[in-house]
Amino acid sequence: MRYKVDVGELQAGMYVTELDRPWVGTPFLFQGFLIETDEELAQLKSICKYVIVDEAQSKVPVDKAGTPLDADAGAGKTAAGGTPAAAKPIAPPPPITSTGVRNNVGQLLAGVQKDNTVDIKESQRIVARLIQQSKNQNLLMQMFNLRNKQNREAGHSLNTAILAIAFGRHLGQSEERLQLLGLGAILHDIGKTRIPAEILNKPAKLSDDELAAVKRHPDEGYEMLTAAGNVPNEVLNMVRLHHERVDGSGYPQGLKGNDVPLSVGIISIADAYETLTADNPYQAALTPVEALQRLRTTGIEGFGKELLQDFMRFVGLYPIGSVVRLSSGEIAVVFSADPKTRMRPLVLVVRNPAGAEIRPPKLVNLAILPESKLAIIDIVHPSKLGIDTNGIFEKELAI
Repeated sequence: MRYKVDVGELQAGMYVTELDRPWVGTPFLFQGFLIETDEELAQLKSICKYVIVDEAQSKVPVDKAGTPLDADAGAGKTAAGGTPAAAKPIAPPPPITSTGVRNNVGQLLAGVQKDNTVDIKESQRIVARLIQQSKNQNLLMQMFNLRNKQNREAGHSLNTAILAIAFGRHLGQSEERLQLLGLGAILHDIGKTRIPAEILNKPAKLSDDELAAVKRHPDEGYEMLTAAGNVPNEVLNMVRLHHERVDGSGYPQGLKGNDVPLSVGIISIADAYETLTADNPYQAALTPVEALQRLRTTGIEGFGKELLQDFMRFVGLYPIGSVVRLSSGEIAVVFSADPKTRMRPLVLVVRNPAGAEIRPPKLVNLAILPESKLAIIDIVHPSKLGIDTNGIFEKELAI
């Protein structure tokens, strides 16, 4: 039996199966969980008016706390077919799957390499799904932390689009602008499909000829998309100009200042941040905070101070995916954050003070706790502690 329970009547031991709002955008990882802590109770009370509780999976009595939903206890009403009327589902359909979208991008690039054609309609469909998801920026940024180890180029293209769309929405871009921005980001490196894999995957410094080949990819991509047809001119320019910099240091045209469009700047920063935070043949991944420090010290002239500051405000002091040490001595991964409480994000505690793995990880919303009780005191490098953040997001999101 399921019961509709006002949040004021909830208690530890009740199993919540549905909320009065979509699960997407809440701090809860799973669509269904047993209330075990005061923090979980406080979180439910802060975002919901009522929830649906399953008595069979609960560890405490539920019948006196709420109203039964699965059947009319008094009259035994039935539907037209003579069976009890089913309760209308409250939870929305699950969000788009990261695995599905990544496979789509991989297939898109594989098609380009196979017959040198670009499926623009499929690219637009992928972008439309990402824009739909971008209304929940936390989940979109969690998807950003799921790396495609099997197809690095596909993963880079998708993650650049995820980041560009999320950043564009943060800047107030319209839905139409986001569609163009996402399409430019998905396709920004399409010209690299013409570069031999031994050059793209070379772990050592490139020769002058190899570097020249790599630097041709913006023009190569522009030519491929022009031949494909039906690609907006603005998207063509994003692909051709995504390595331009406002100080004139970029390529292929050496543009300066306002000659570099805002959309190009957004994709350029997204491209750079994604590259810095991913493992590459020539460089191990930096932490999100290290990547921001690198951009601040080496990219401010190229990207422009104002846009770079906007990007840093967007990702926050503790970007999603950062590994942090808490005042309790525990180690946690930053899982999501409210823009109003970026200093006190939602974290997934994965190690206890002694360094032992916590199974299952513990979700803690720092925003609802006094800073004197629990706070972030340091940022740590996951590799030094043997923490696989990609695996953590993959397991916890299961999308």
